[in-house]
Amino acid sequence: MKQILISSTLLWNLSLRDMFRQVYELGLGGLEMWAQHFYCQQYDEGEYRRLSQKYPLHTVVHSCSWDLNLSSMNQAVRQASVEEVIASMEFAKRVEAREVTVHPGHMTMPCWRRESALLMHESLQKIADASYRLNMPVSLEIMEKTKKEFVTDIESMKEVTGDLFSFFTYTLDIAHCESPDEGLDILRRVDTVSKLHISNRIGGLYHTPLYDGDFDFTELLPALRSYHLPMVLEGYDPQGGLDVFYRNVEFLQEHLMQLQCRIS
Repeated sequence: MKQILISSTLLWNLSLRDMFRQVYELGLGGLEMWAQHFYCQQYDEGEYRRLSQKYPLHTVVHSCSWDLNLSSMNQAVRQASVEEVIASMEFAKRVEAREVTVHPGHMTMPCWRRESALLMHESLQKIADASYRLNMPVSLEIMEKTKKEFVTDIESMKEVTGDLFSFFTYTLDIAHCESPDEGLDILRRVDTVSKLHISNRIGGLYHTPLYDGDFDFTELLPALRSYHLPMVLEGYDPQGGLDVFYRNVEFLQEHLMQLQCRIS
């Protein structure tokens, strides 16, 4: 289970101390701390660093993305979005994270794809410059296929990154795929995927629990595990209870243990 990280949004109302303790005691590998979650809950960076020393967990940071758009036609929105991503990278540096997950931009209007792609490249150049300056790796996430998203497969990712494609790594979100085969095809073709986001989906409802959705994770987990990549368990649970978190972890423990038994 050391390759399994937990998205902090599944632990929305926990204190940092309880968050670290839960993840560590369950034998998991670390946290993907959403920067917006950190700021919203007014967590303390010093406490985060102290807990990181007490509990040897890996940290990756998910940059701010809500209400932002790196390819917005509105220059002020686009500039603010770049600044928020870079601020997230600086935060990641201070808490000694391994990398930062960044959502690419989306179209302001569905008819402005070409313009959006050009603006996106400009934003990514600034993010790449900051990544180099901070020595903080950036992993761009492949997005879901909704009306205004356009960086939804590896071909469109190559289009918007252009000459920067080899600079970045990439996060494959299984729930963003139309089928498990789509995700596995990306893994076969792209050797710069740095991690997986794992959750299920029900039609257009994304990030449902692993045990509840269109994809059969009992079949999918062994195929994903064979790539030996970190897997971040995603979801959002603002209610304060930990039922979704616990049931997801129990599902993983059961099926990864069965996989280990088959390998042995």
